Amino acid sequence: MPTDHACRAAAEQAARCLTPVRSVLVPADRAEPAADAEVMPVVLRDYLGVRARPSASRASGGRRPAPVDVATGAVVLGMCLDGLRAELTGTLAAWHADLGTRLHQALTGPLAAGRQADAWQPLADLQQRAHEVLTAVAGSGRGGAAGPRSLVARFVLLEDAVCGVLRRMGVPADTAGACAGGLTAAAGSLFGLALGEGDGVAGRPV
Repeated sequence: MPTDHACRAAAEQAARCLTPVRSVLVPADRAEPAADAEVMPVVLRDYLGVRARPSASRASGGRRPAPVDVATGAVVLGMCLDGLRAELTGTLAAWHADLGTRLHQALTGPLAAGRQADAWQPLADLQQRAHEVLTAVAGSGRGGAAGPRSLVARFVLLEDAVCGVLRRMGVPADTAGACAGGLTAAAGSLFGLALGEGDGVAGRPV
């Protein structure tokens, strides 16, 4: 079973990969800051002259969405591990059908906005899911190929599936590919695998 430290490190890596995707799904809010700039009375703006205008211009630039937090990173990694387990149990199609909705909810909801201070439970769930995947992989190996190569092959499928779902969510190809590769690398680290980000999952056991 992965250690607590390994789970947190993987969740932090996943959060960094997911932040650009969240920026696509939750565009900067340009309306509200621009409205704030108009709060200053007209008479006062006229009195202050040009010195008052730069702040209004800066305010109209919009606000970037908050970075994805560790708890959300752990939740999304758990979804990835669900995919690995689904592949082992023959339920991959059902997992794939729901993944887009689950990702969108995770990245646009309050959890991704950083309002959940305690990441302990999502990290504990992630650790348990990783243990379940290891158990499933060991069980499947009794009847055929097993070991690191078998697991890496499943990560190749996982990366392709996640990237495809992100593209259908409207995420640009380069952002989707980088995120899928990063999530795969983060998930692989839970199993002692060094998977290259953006290289089509060139993995090797560590």
